[in-house]
Amino acid sequence: MTAIAPTESKRQSSVIAVPGMRSDVTVTVDSTGVSHIRASSAADVFLAQGYVAARDRLFQMDLWMRRGLGRLAEAFGPQWVEKDQASRAFLFRGDPVAERQAYGPRSGEAMTSFAAGVNAYIAHAQATDSLPPEFGRLGHQPLEWAGEDISRIRVHGLYENALQELIRSRTLSRWGAGVDALRRSLEPAATPTAHADAQVGPAALALYELASGPVRLGDPNATRNSEPAVDGSNNWVLDGSRTASGRPLLANDPHRAMTLPSLRYVVHLSCPEFDVIGAGEPFLPGVSIGHNAEVAFGLTYLPTDQEDVFVYRLDPADSERYWHGGAWRRFERVEEVIPVCGKGEEVRLNRFSVHGPVTSIDANAGTAVAVAAVWLEPGMAPYLSSLRYLDATDVHDVRKALSQWGAPTANHVFADRSGQIGWQASGRTPVRQADGLTPVPGDGRFDWTGSRGSDDLPGLIDPDEGWIATANQRQLPDGATEPASPVGYEWLAPYRYLRISEELRRDRSWTTKTARALQMDVVSVPAQRICGVLRGLPLSGLSQPASQALRLLAQWDHRMTEDSPAAALFETWFRGPLRRALLTRAVIACGVDAVDEAVDTLDPTDREEAAGDPQVDLRLFDELAASPSLLAEVVDATLTEAVDHLNRQQGQHSPWQWGRFHTMRFTHPADEIAPDWSLPPVPKSGSPDTVAVSSRRADGSQTAGAGFRFVTDVGDWDDSWFINAPGQDGRPGRKHYQDHVQPWRAGEYLPLAYTESRINALAEWSYTLAPGG
Repeated sequence: MTAIAPTESKRQSSVIAVPGMRSDVTVTVDSTGVSHIRASSAADVFLAQGYVAARDRLFQMDLWMRRGLGRLAEAFGPQWVEKDQASRAFLFRGDPVAERQAYGPRSGEAMTSFAAGVNAYIAHAQATDSLPPEFGRLGHQPLEWAGEDISRIRVHGLYENALQELIRSRTLSRWGAGVDALRRSLEPAATPTAHADAQVGPAALALYELASGPVRLGDPNATRNSEPAVDGSNNWVLDGSRTASGRPLLANDPHRAMTLPSLRYVVHLSCPEFDVIGAGEPFLPGVSIGHNAEVAFGLTYLPTDQEDVFVYRLDPADSERYWHGGAWRRFERVEEVIPVCGKGEEVRLNRFSVHGPVTSIDANAGTAVAVAAVWLEPGMAPYLSSLRYLDATDVHDVRKALSQWGAPTANHVFADRSGQIGWQASGRTPVRQADGLTPVPGDGRFDWTGSRGSDDLPGLIDPDEGWIATANQRQLPDGATEPASPVGYEWLAPYRYLRISEELRRDRSWTTKTARALQMDVVSVPAQRICGVLRGLPLSGLSQPASQALRLLAQWDHRMTEDSPAAALFETWFRGPLRRALLTRAVIACGVDAVDEAVDTLDPTDREEAAGDPQVDLRLFDELAASPSLLAEVVDATLTEAVDHLNRQQGQHSPWQWGRFHTMRFTHPADEIAPDWSLPPVPKSGSPDTVAVSSRRADGSQTAGAGFRFVTDVGDWDDSWFINAPGQDGRPGRKHYQDHVQPWRAGEYLPLAYTESRINALAEWSYTLAPGG
């Protein structure tokens, strides 16, 4: 393809010599911050992708590599040794050759070339004294990359459900199944059992929690519990019978932790083998969400259960031995030599059982705990299997490629230029001898007996309805039966899906503009349902604050907009006093002691993430509404409490606004050291239950949502749109560091240029990566 030349008004091109490059590669950066890379081979395009990603995101990429390999202490000091030990316990430890081949025929070349490109940029930046400012202020140098490390690192993915097993077991043991059922809905319905010989304390998964937690340079002990609990996504695809253009339309907005820089990185990769544009993670070769010349593709998280917790009985005479399969076995011991900044090295010991990494040993109790995780098996590095569908020519190619998809388990939707659309649930799950809901004894009775792949999961091509949507809900096609052994029980609430499907059903003239509007929809289905019941509640007998609050809610359109007083009231009430009252009544009905303690366990006031399970809340509210007098009593007390809270928080004489409480602050990982790199908070619309998801902490700050959004008219590729907040560039002070924040907040999108003419029209500058160096 012809290289893109910048116009005279644009910045002049430069030529940079890159070791390993075979032919010239042209990189054009457009006004949105997207780099369009054109090369004469796949090897060169992946090498250039590594170079370009490092140019924009090197500090973020270095943290990813250090966290994954367990090399944070080398840069930041001895307080990171425990984190490094934990990360190393969850590295892939199998055959590197089989692992590299597991992602398709181009994967080895892709990873090797990508790593070489990263290293080439590091060398260039060091030689020209142009490393990102974080390295100078924090006083370290970036790591050299190796291609095999990209797939060895596993702690960055989305996985279920080891922590839930531990919490559920403790709840069952302390208060019974009735109270545990108030914590989280299970689908299909199940009655889990706490195994008497698999009871462990709250620190049993400390190593796992530390390994899977984020990197916050001011908090080396940040664990997985400090991440938001709702990592979801929306996607949908429509065939031409439901669009104005007569072509398919695809929309995708993955919901992940809101980070600075963004977790996603948008890039255009063009070579003779493929011409693909879209978002992946900056640390990986390829693209996971986007389109090539023939097919568009997107994914959401499919919350299957890929983990189990095993509890062992230790040999009383030797705590390095555990009982399994009718014999005492010895833990495999691996000495981890961890380099430490200013201290040389420290040696830590990791242990492994037949099931996986050992997360705790309690010699006094005579027990040990290990985590078995499908994602530690070959071919399970998150998102790397995207390399298989870069050159897909139709929906059948995509579906075939997804048969090898491992992790994270995902709902893939796709559409091609011929007009076909499809969905495939994808990923690998274990075949269990238990339900996977609680820890089990590790003596061999509950060992996995195999695994199931994507071919064992449901999918669709061209459904009669003309559309498919997913939103992390439990999804089975019409007529499908539940597998004898479900792949999971803990799905997200269906309210986003219900809202999306409601809109898709009633319109047959969808465009990319209306699809973007649906991605930004902030109607709360729980609010619609609850306020519908409240309209029948008489105001007589209620306190003045409660009756005024009911009038406000009665006039509300149930939209969680940042300027809405009713939204502020409803969310404060629904996830505060009302939930507390509903849970208290339900716990009392279970006949347990220590009611307040049980409610605190179900609804902790200091938790990071405030979504909870709205399915439980609505079920309990419906039960309460069956008695109008009791409903009036609870509504009166809890609404009055919510009004008092808002008055204290926002001022009694000023209109309440949801956005005064609900804000998003893009926070740099080094915020406690360099707060000037973080961005000021902005008010945000949305809630955990709206299509425009905004999961939040109890203090109102948003923790997760759709930083990246994408919509395309399949075949008219320049009618593609995206946003990637806070921006494409991760280097503080650069133009594209935060230029997506305001359009993201306002629900605006930027063009995702694909054709040469459109790229030229948006081009800011270009440069050439040439052989040499």
